[in-house]
Amino acid sequence: MSSALRHRLLSFFILVSLTAGGCSRQEEAPPTSVPVQSTLTTINGQPVQGDWVVQRIGADPDSLNPITGQDADGAMIRYPNIFESLLVMDHFTLKLKPLLAESYEISPDQLVYTFHLRHDVKWQDGVPFTADDVKYSYDRIQDPKVDASQLRNYFDNIKSCEILDPYTVRFTATKRYFKTLECLGTDNLPIIPKHILEKGEPDFNKHPFGRHPVGTGPYKFVRWDTGSQIVLERDDSYWGAKDHYPKRLVFQIIQESYVAAQLLKKGELDVVDGISPIQWERELAGTRSGSRLNKIVYPYPAYSYLGFNLRDPLFADIRVRHAIDLLIPRDEIMSQIYLNQYTIKTSGYDPTSSPTYNHDVAPTPYDPALALKLLNDAGWKNDHGDGLLYKDGKPLSFTLVYPGGNTNGQKILELVQESLRRAGIDLKLSRLEWAQLLQKINEWNFEMTMSGWALDIISDPYQLWHSSQADIKKSSNFIGYKNPAADKLIEEGRLEYDDEKRAALYRQLHKIIHDDYPVCFLFNPKVILLISNRYQNVQVFAPRPCFDITSWWVPSNLQKYGN
Repeated sequence: MSSALRHRLLSFFILVSLTAGGCSRQEEAPPTSVPVQSTLTTINGQPVQGDWVVQRIGADPDSLNPITGQDADGAMIRYPNIFESLLVMDHFTLKLKPLLAESYEISPDQLVYTFHLRHDVKWQDGVPFTADDVKYSYDRIQDPKVDASQLRNYFDNIKSCEILDPYTVRFTATKRYFKTLECLGTDNLPIIPKHILEKGEPDFNKHPFGRHPVGTGPYKFVRWDTGSQIVLERDDSYWGAKDHYPKRLVFQIIQESYVAAQLLKKGELDVVDGISPIQWERELAGTRSGSRLNKIVYPYPAYSYLGFNLRDPLFADIRVRHAIDLLIPRDEIMSQIYLNQYTIKTSGYDPTSSPTYNHDVAPTPYDPALALKLLNDAGWKNDHGDGLLYKDGKPLSFTLVYPGGNTNGQKILELVQESLRRAGIDLKLSRLEWAQLLQKINEWNFEMTMSGWALDIISDPYQLWHSSQADIKKSSNFIGYKNPAADKLIEEGRLEYDDEKRAALYRQLHKIIHDDYPVCFLFNPKVILLISNRYQNVQVFAPRPCFDITSWWVPSNLQKYGN
């Protein structure tokens, strides 16, 4: 499993239902305050190969090309199954260790990173993996014509990538950055096969590789039936360890969560990690179907939010943004949708368990009276007799775009819509397919949206909140947030190697961003993971994607699918 450095955009409804002296080898140790969870379901016996894992994803990925792909579903399929990185983060220690690279050195000034590659790695089509592939992958990320802005920002400090020999590559940085090794070593630098990508379609963004990927990982791509399923199969010639046990990984594309629940009850799905609390309690808990499932509840490193397009003149006024935030009925949502136990209110973008989270900043309360005062002060008055607020003859009305696929998510939005209506705000809801929503977000063609971000254990807010990313199409800062004070703290944090000093900077940043109200922060989710109880060695980790299907196995007498 890679460390998955980059923040990943999630459908909101997935969330309800990311030295000193001389050159020396180094491993980055995690801060001791980061929790590592482990839930183990195993029986006596030796692991055996075979059987399939049939898992639900909520939508077709935008691409299986790891350089241009942006969504969380696609990332879960790509890593660690098809593609690999130079290094990998250990599930339990959170330390980086060699994968495609067999060793590495870092210069004393933390500016030169040299990776020595393994000589026995082959792409899944049999072609040897070499330094050419690493440099080609880096060059494509840096190519402004390639849709990789979500990756490119993390290499701002890298000035060169050089091939020293067929199995040695060296990166040189212009300045120190506490995550440089992680950026270069993990899936923030996806490694792709040069010999395939440099042929055929000249437009990298449109290359058929995005639909027919070839990697170095333990699973090979079989097929992608749009709107139906994506199938991977165990690569018996895989260069690495043979501890990937399932014969096939089948990712069923099921947008509606109630459909996923019904398939789970029938035994036609093996894994669902987006089931809602209400669906579990009302449809599965205590039933015969439920008894065939292992239920694991774990906090997911992500947050949900309601976001403004800050380029819209309506939302340029902080009083309007603050007022809307005060009208979000968070407690009512927690009670009705999360049953007061499957989520945590948040006032910022980091998980509440993170040392960078500022607990002195409380989540925004529900306060319609203060919201109305702020709106009145901003010139919005109830003076037309129809219950709506007006300014310059225009009603306070706007549209929120969101992805379909979850009835409970729809209920959340209806609670928000009703709360705003009572305050005189006309909120319109526009339900879109995930691809349509992503297009609108990437083109800044929206007024408001509701979604979520998956985060890293050790996070860098630059990608999401630095103003340099606000004017770049398809960047992660698509809301257009800019604040020089926030930029200064983000930049200082990137240069700080001391975990606690960096956390102190980010706690200040937390307050600045919260008080600007660029989004309405909602919840840190707790995910209900339901897994068929025939699988053994199911473990949950702190780093996302939080579990590794490739290590699961099924006793021979319990195997269900043909091999």
